[in-house]
Amino acid sequence: MAQTIKPKRKFTSGAPDTDDLVEGEIAINTADQKVYMRDGSNNIVEVANVSAAGASVDDATALAIALG
Repeated sequence: MAQTIKPKRKFTSGAPDTDDLVEGEIAINTADQKVYMRDGSNNIVEVANVSAAGASVDDATALAIALG
């Protein structure tokens, strides 16, 4: 049976806050079409966006999940 993975989502512009994510957790911003994560230094970092190298949010999400 397949598992569904649902990262946190934000539907308005801007990065999530550090209160929204724990270390290593990812979030997708559907308005900006970007993927963010919280790093080990308590920063929210952008790890992918649609305009970067023609990648799609789906590709970026799969990569983020694969890399852990």
